[in-house]
This record gives sequence, structure tokens and C-alpha cells, in this order.
Amino acid sequence: MSNMVFQYQRVSGVRQRFDSLKRLLKQFFTVSSFYSLAGWLYEITKQEDKALHYYEKAVNRSPLKGNLYFRIGHLHYKRGMIREAGESFRKAAAYGMDEAPLYWVETGKPDSAAAVTDTTAINYELVNRPNSVEAMVAKGKFYYRNGMNKEAGSCFRQALDFDPENPEALIHYGLCLCSDGEYEEALQRFKRAAVLQPGNPAVYVNMGLCFSNQGSHESALKCYEKAEELKLINVELLNNKGFSLAQLGYHEKSLLCYDLALELSPGDLTLLSNKGTCLCQAGRHAEAIGCFDMALAKYPHDITLLNNKALCLEAMGRHLEALAVYNAGLQIDPKNIMLNLNKGGCMTKLNRYQDAQACYDRILKYDPDNREAWGYKASLMEQIGKYDEAVYCYNKSLGLN
Repeated sequence: MSNMVFQYQRVSGVRQRFDSLKRLLKQFFTVSSFYSLAGWLYEITKQEDKALHYYEKAVNRSPLKGNLYFRIGHLHYKRGMIREAGESFRKAAAYGMDEAPLYWVETGKPDSAAAVTDTTAINYELVNRPNSVEAMVAKGKFYYRNGMNKEAGSCFRQALDFDPENPEALIHYGLCLCSDGEYEEALQRFKRAAVLQPGNPAVYVNMGLCFSNQGSHESALKCYEKAEELKLINVELLNNKGFSLAQLGYHEKSLLCYDLALELSPGDLTLLSNKGTCLCQAGRHAEAIGCFDMALAKYPHDITLLNNKALCLEAMGRHLEALAVYNAGLQIDPKNIMLNLNKGGCMTKLNRYQDAQACYDRILKYDPDNREAWGYKASLMEQIGKYDEAVYCYNKSLGLN
């Protein structure tokens, strides 16, 4: 029988000092404070199991339950324990964790309660200080909440003319610029706001969104991680971070973000759609179809969901099923460019070339200068040997005719 050699873990000098500090803290602090500090020390030394153990002991004795539940949730999140993280974040909110908002749900509709509050603020400022920066910002925020982007931008510009260093005006004007696709201009406003309010996590989320829209996903992730360091975990952040991770090919990390966001906002249309797309990109097609079907059960007429489901079916080689989904979408919106383009591609794979050409011609009937449709048609003409027509279509696609 061979000899077994055991390797013992050595206690480093850092560990010895840590244990000494822990014993010292126990002498001078209350039980709850000691457990909280011990948890924090274990967390910063990356001993997450012990950190969780001490945070969970502290939470039963400490009045600072919101902060402790947040720390527990963050550790669960880092370890991929999504359901547990969601439960802890909800408890943190219930115990008044107000350092940063924990939940953010985009409904796509004006928030009536917030609008009333803003209206009251506007009326007060307009009556008492009609030319004040505060009145302009309050009015701009009201316009922005109600989808009046042009009017909102005008208000924020006026506010910045009077006070170029006003953080609220900078942030909200940046949001208006984002809505108009002016990402570089928006980024400059957010960067200035970050200098003025370095502890405001929302600024970094907005900066990340700008970088993401410019295709700089590594820079976007740095911004999202900064927001997380500032104790922000919400649906908007997790959705945006998940998207950037997926674009960089980190699909498993991306899915963790979407799963936690869905814990905070179950059934969210955007999250289910994005999670399904990520699963499809990761080659997990059956799970992706499940995500799309779950969302379509609630939002059966959503064009993006239908398009994404059809693309996933195509990736599985199920072209006839994909075609049925494209047709369902086109019954809802016959002129939809995305659906017509993708249906044309699907028809081409089925060798139904005339039907494919009909899809591209349908787009060009409504939008004669659509370069993408000309490009797809050019590729089709080349494939079926109509080279003169292919050259003509390529030239149209390049804007040469």
C-alpha cells in the first residue's frame, strides 16, 4: 500500500493578523457590530462563505438590517445564487435600504404619481421663482417623463445656460441626448455629472449605456461595475450589464444578470426577450424558445419577440416553423422591415427564391432607398445567377445610383 501524503494549509501572516484583529474587535464592539465587522473583513479577504455566515448572524441582532440584507444579497449574486439574492434585495428594500434604489421597473408609461409630484413642483417654482434653474429642471423632468423629449431638452439647456454645473440638468439633458441617439454628446454630460456627483450610481449606469450604444462594451462594463460598487442593483443596471456581457461572449455571466433581474421583476418583457436571445447565442436553443414562449403568452403581439423566436428556430434548422412565426408577425405589421428581411432570408434557405424576392420588393415598395433591402436582394440575385440585376442592386445598396 502506497503512503498517502497530506498537504496542510499554512496559516499566512495576513491570516494571523486577521484573526488577531477579529479577537480585538470582539472585546470592544457589541455582538451585532462584531458580527457585521467580521463579515465585512471576511468579505474583503474573499472568504465569502464565512462572510455570509457572519452577516446572517448579525442581521438578527442589528438595527441596520437593510444594509446587511443588501450585503448578503450581493454575495449571493456574486456566487450565482439568483433566487436567494432576489429575496435578500427585497428584504433590504423592506427594511428601508435607501442609500440607493434597489428596484427599477420600466413600464413604458408615464408614472402618474411622479408626474403629479413634478407638476406640483413646477407650479410652485413657476409661481414663486419663474426664472429659476429649479423650475426649468422640474419642468424638463415632467416633459421627459411624459415622452416630450424635444421640450424636455429645451428646458434642460436653458437650465444649463444659467448653471452649467447643475448635476440634475446635466444628467437629464444627457438622457434626452441618448433618446436622440447623440451618444457622444450625452457621454460628455454624464462624465461632467460624475465629477460633480462621484457617488451617484445612476450617472455610471447612463455612461455605460452610452458606451454600449457606441459598441464599447468593455468600457460599459466598467461603468456598471462602478455603479454596483456604489450599492446599486436594479433591473435597468442588470439588463444593460447582461447585454454588454452577451456582446462580449460572456453568456453565462450575462444569464446570471438576467436571472437576477427577473427575480426583481418577474415576467418583464425586455428581460425575457434579452435572456432568450442570450440563450440562443449560447447555443441553448430549446431554453431560448421556452423564454420567448413564456413572454409571448403575455405579450402575443410583440414583434421583437416573434422575430427573435423565428431566428432561434432557424438556428435550430426548423425553417418551416420559423416561417410560420414570421407570417404571424407580418399579419400584425405587414410593413415591418425587420420581419420582411428575415422572412426573405428564411425563404432563401428553403430555396423559395421568388418568395424571398417578393419580401425584399415589398420593403422597397414602401421604402425605395432602403439599402439593407437592396443588399439582401443583390445577394439573392447573385445566388440565382442574375448578375446584371445583382450589380444594379449592389450599386443601389451602396448609394451609387
